[in-house]
Amino acid sequence: MEFIQRKTADRAVSHFLLKAVDQEITLTWDRFESQLPECGFCESGLSCRDCLQGPCISHPFRGQSKLGVCGKDKDTLAVQTLMRLVLKGTMSCLDQLNDFADSVKAGKIKPVDEDRAAQTLKAIQNLFENGDSEVVNGFPAVLVDNWKAAGILPQGIARDVFKASQKLEGGICEIEETLLWTFKTSLLGCMADRLQRHLKAAVFGDTVVSELEVNLGVLQKDTPTILFYGNISPVLKQKIAAAAQAKKVGVMGVCTDPLLPPYRFFPVTTAASQEIPLMTGAVDLIVTGHQFVNPSLADVAKDWKVALVPADGLEDNGDLDAFARQIVEQAVNTFEIRQNIPKDVPMVKEPAVMGFSAADVDVNKIAAALESGKIKGIAILAGSNNVKYTQDDILATVAKEFLANDILCISDGEASVSLAKYRLLDPARQKKNCSEGLAALLASLGDNVPAVIDWSMTDFLTALSGAAQKSLSDYPICTYFPEASRTVEVTKAMWTVAMGISTYFWPCLPVTGSPKTQAALTGFCEERFGASLHVITQKIDARTKAGYFLKTIKAPAVLSGKAWE
Repeated sequence: MEFIQRKTADRAVSHFLLKAVDQEITLTWDRFESQLPECGFCESGLSCRDCLQGPCISHPFRGQSKLGVCGKDKDTLAVQTLMRLVLKGTMSCLDQLNDFADSVKAGKIKPVDEDRAAQTLKAIQNLFENGDSEVVNGFPAVLVDNWKAAGILPQGIARDVFKASQKLEGGICEIEETLLWTFKTSLLGCMADRLQRHLKAAVFGDTVVSELEVNLGVLQKDTPTILFYGNISPVLKQKIAAAAQAKKVGVMGVCTDPLLPPYRFFPVTTAASQEIPLMTGAVDLIVTGHQFVNPSLADVAKDWKVALVPADGLEDNGDLDAFARQIVEQAVNTFEIRQNIPKDVPMVKEPAVMGFSAADVDVNKIAAALESGKIKGIAILAGSNNVKYTQDDILATVAKEFLANDILCISDGEASVSLAKYRLLDPARQKKNCSEGLAALLASLGDNVPAVIDWSMTDFLTALSGAAQKSLSDYPICTYFPEASRTVEVTKAMWTVAMGISTYFWPCLPVTGSPKTQAALTGFCEERFGASLHVITQKIDARTKAGYFLKTIKAPAVLSGKAWE
């Protein structure tokens, strides 16, 4: 059992890890272990294959750095590795936005607020084409002014992404200039993320605070079930959900947005254990999108006779409603065919309240509590799972330590699902987890506010910046990515720093092979944004991490100290 616990803190997942061993099923953790030891050159950012002359590496411990074929030294390799990660994460955000916008423009769905949708589509077009001033509408002037002063205000995707990409193709590379383009492209991801939510609200209506259930126990043994995996166009999700409701087919989600008015997709599990739901035997069909989807799902689906439908290109179908009905019918037929598949659904599920926004919570009360010292700080918890660490353990441990010490916790995306599994998003458990001062603040915010508030970190920070009496960098606010695994999380970390929020990132970013790049990155963030990017290199346990984070948020002066721990 000790070996199992090292992999996950989720008791529902633990059951299936034992089952996988018995049945010789290879899961994410097994594939990670087969990769050990990891390549030190890649881990430290000292490798490159941007051309066909490589791959090239640079030795970090020699007196003289080994150069790549084109002459790139270790500093160039490291800073370009960082920019490459940010570019990939930004492209994911932009791709999602583009697909969604194209569906709306093509008339695949009728918006509930056509004027608002038209305005948002215009802003999206400006973002993709020329970076018109409308792109930054809605962001507080203090943020926009800071981005202009720092030289990172985007000028549109057509210019900035292409320019940044060309930095990887050759030419003289200066670390500072590369960092400038890194942060500029991260802001494009931030703007795409924000516009995606605005378009979603215009098309489907504003997301309302919703009660959900989380974890494997939400699966039903006696009902045909569809799972959405990853980022799928909201239009396609809505069409399938409507068709499924008519046929009494269950629709749930893994690593996907759980709220799409008027539908809720109960989160079944998180990224690291995404193969596990298929092993319950209670899943009949999965629709897979982009990001957070492991290619291994195809093999597991085949083994368990689960139908798999990739979402790529589905929206090109002429009659999307008819196609959605076909998918639902396929799920029903697969359910009948799979009657001989044994069902093993653990009775593990937790209530959660999700989907908060500035319309639900008075952000002025939060700003006042922070200003007066009623709470000691704000911690934003983000990121998914990383199999290098015990699943959920760091996130849950850190959150509990913060809550017990008068620190308000905001969670974003997959982190919310992870924390919900430990009842930290259950309003009924608020007083059990929170210190007296924090509990009083949460009570003043509403009757249904949990210990950890699920709120888009971009929207939260934007609202807080508008309500605050000074720059956010002057408050004890930090963002934490303690189990990050995907490039989009690197992108989010960069734009969070650019908003003036000191950010802690674990695992270590692949730039440690270049002390010059580390120093330049630290200086760039502190000088231009008044915030720090702390990249944690130490291998320490979850509780020690929680103590370290707690110390930093209680003593903001520490934030300008050593960034590479």
